[in-house]
Amino acid sequence: MLSPLNNMSIRSHLLIRLILTSIILVGGAAWFGYKDVRNETRELFDAQLARSARLILSLAQAQHGDSGFSRIQEYLDENGLSVMYINLEEKSEDEQETEFGHIYETKLAFQIWDNEGNLVVKSYNSPLEPMSQDDTGFNDAVIDDYNWRTFSLLSNNKQYLCITAERVDVRNDLIFKISDDLFYMFIILVPALTFILYSYIYIGLRPLQKLTSHINRRSGDNFELIDTDNDYTEISTIKDALNQLLQRLKETLAREKRITSDAAHELRTPLAAIRLHTELARDAKNIEQQNESLDQVIHGVDRTTHLVEQLLSLARLEPELLSRDFTGVDLNTLIIEESALLSPLAIDKNIDISYSSTSSESDENVIRGNEAALRLLIRNLLSNAISYTPEHGDVNIKLLKQDDKIIFIVEDNGPGILKQDRERVMERFYRAENHQVVGCGIGLSIVDRVVNIHQGKLELQQADLSSGLKVVVYFNRK
Repeated sequence: MLSPLNNMSIRSHLLIRLILTSIILVGGAAWFGYKDVRNETRELFDAQLARSARLILSLAQAQHGDSGFSRIQEYLDENGLSVMYINLEEKSEDEQETEFGHIYETKLAFQIWDNEGNLVVKSYNSPLEPMSQDDTGFNDAVIDDYNWRTFSLLSNNKQYLCITAERVDVRNDLIFKISDDLFYMFIILVPALTFILYSYIYIGLRPLQKLTSHINRRSGDNFELIDTDNDYTEISTIKDALNQLLQRLKETLAREKRITSDAAHELRTPLAAIRLHTELARDAKNIEQQNESLDQVIHGVDRTTHLVEQLLSLARLEPELLSRDFTGVDLNTLIIEESALLSPLAIDKNIDISYSSTSSESDENVIRGNEAALRLLIRNLLSNAISYTPEHGDVNIKLLKQDDKIIFIVEDNGPGILKQDRERVMERFYRAENHQVVGCGIGLSIVDRVVNIHQGKLELQQADLSSGLKVVVYFNRK
């Protein structure tokens, strides 16, 4: 079963994945930022509590004695601390800053106790009992149904204890406000980021949409190359791949049309001859005429079969497909096996086949190529040599090593090929005028194509000791 994502476009895939990734990253960053702000805020307020305790205790000790502490309390009252607390407590949470101060001041308190347990100085909102039971350090306490954070500091002479306190909701208010800001930023950022990502993805994929539209507008028989100018690297890569595919399709269809046309042209004559001889056999007035016509029918069928086999062999010679199956091939082994396969034909004509090789080790006869194609090459050359060599003739096969080349030679003492015809015999279905042997004119075309696929070289020469043909094929060594 296909996943729903498989039916989505690339744009949707990219957008969903980028948005999810962004939400996870931004949300994670906001979460860790919130935790970090919470911890840092608490540490900052704790540090402020401790600093305030040291400052208050130091100031009080500077005026130590009953009269000194009384004076401090009087100054606190004179400076309007009590009035400030009363007025600020009447304000709402939205009116945090006034001419009296800040509402958070009502949530801060301090006390100074002497070593005899007497409360000597305190803030207006602090209770008459100690706000902390510890002599030193931080502590959490509940005062008047509120959670407070306290810090206790004992003077060096052990005479005075200063306790500073702060309501926990002061800290929480600040943390919640920061977290609210982060949340609203997150809510605003996600849609904005979605719009930006969608816009950039749309712009980035526009060349691909343009390419798609261009291909859709093409007709099925249009194999012209696609223009690759002024495009992104990725689009150019796609276009290059498409152009290579179009070029291969163009060549493949052209080859198929050519082979189909050639087959239709070449098969028309032998099929017409078979039909004619079949009619003659049907209308024959005696057994001899009938047998003669039937022999011609059999001959025509054999010729047609050979033609079809050669056409199929030529059609299979696809360079790119064959090059994928290149391996190390021992030419010496192939020559021996193909010679043995065709030896019955040579025996029927009393033809002597000789083979010689200058390489003593098998590794020296190895080339990199396609074994099936090389067998086809050897079979066609040997078959042609046997077919065109007269009875009691000779066919000489040689395998030579020359520097970085391996040379395959097939030489016969048949009629040969005239010099002016040696280029044209590579063409399909072309036959030299001096050839009387029945054939279809494709064999050397197949040989030439196999040689080209293996990046070799093919030469047609006159035989050394006769007027026959000498075929020389140069291969690169492995």
